[in-house]
Amino acid sequence: MNPPRTAAPSEREITFLLGMGRSGTNFLLDLLDTCPTTHCRNEPDELSGGVLEPWSEWKIHRDPNEATDPWPTLLKALSRGGERDRPIPAWKTWLRTAAAAPTQALSKTGFRKLLPGLGGAEYALPTALIRPEELALASHIIKINAAPAVAELFLRDTLTTPHGDARVLHIVRHPAGFLRSWRRRWLSNHDESEVLAANRARIADVLRVDPNGGAFMATIDYPDVYESELLFWRYCTERIRAVGSGNPSYREVSYDELSDAPLTTLRHVFEFLKLAWTEDIEARVEGMTGNSVDLARAYQSEPHDEAHALFARTLGAELCAEFHLDQS
Repeated sequence: MNPPRTAAPSEREITFLLGMGRSGTNFLLDLLDTCPTTHCRNEPDELSGGVLEPWSEWKIHRDPNEATDPWPTLLKALSRGGERDRPIPAWKTWLRTAAAAPTQALSKTGFRKLLPGLGGAEYALPTALIRPEELALASHIIKINAAPAVAELFLRDTLTTPHGDARVLHIVRHPAGFLRSWRRRWLSNHDESEVLAANRARIADVLRVDPNGGAFMATIDYPDVYESELLFWRYCTERIRAVGSGNPSYREVSYDELSDAPLTTLRHVFEFLKLAWTEDIEARVEGMTGNSVDLARAYQSEPHDEAHALFARTLGAELCAEFHLDQS
């Protein structure tokens, strides 16, 4: 009998799902998780003690002279799970049959019941429940928010590595929809003064580290909480777009198009990632996207002159024209 085929590092299928919080990154990650051959990680850089936790220190700005090779920790993260990850659906091809038998998805709680003693915010996926060889051959999707330096590092032509290449999916939401969701689902649950202080601090950091790229931020001396959030949204969005433009390993996904026509838009994403599309996947997607159009378009009921002025101050003429936010 021939031994099972293993994946060399250069054969790993790795995709970074990048975007801003409240822009549909979770939505797209969930849709990609409908595929039996994907392994989806949710913000492993935010896990205390996780192997990618150090990435949180440079994911916005990375010293171009940094000699540390990011690939060893990245490859290690591909065989792990964490508290932020979704429960593993039973249909994954890399789950052992015994683990997938109860059709209930496997969460960390489920792992702990089967394997007492499993601890930490991040953990190696136990070989009693997964097939390591099959997992290595999976299409690994790693979602990281507000991470332009990750796109720059892995898409730049100057990055030479024996480990292979990575792709970037960049989901962008209409800024009015982004701001509405951020206000309702983030700002309303946090102290506004603390959010403003944190936003102003990161703007100051941008102006210190990247004064040319962040020059538009300096046009507002004391941005309020909404201005500061939109300025940072613009900064990260434009940087990721700039490095991805013309790169075959980059694909921008419109959250609004994904919500409006999920099957058509997602099939294009699957084609980009070279993932097989099946009737089972289509049925799962249809079951998950029933009210997505209403959610995506909710912001359209709220536009007014003050909001248009806010977008004009923070986003500039080009982005306002792209998203039809100009007052003309």
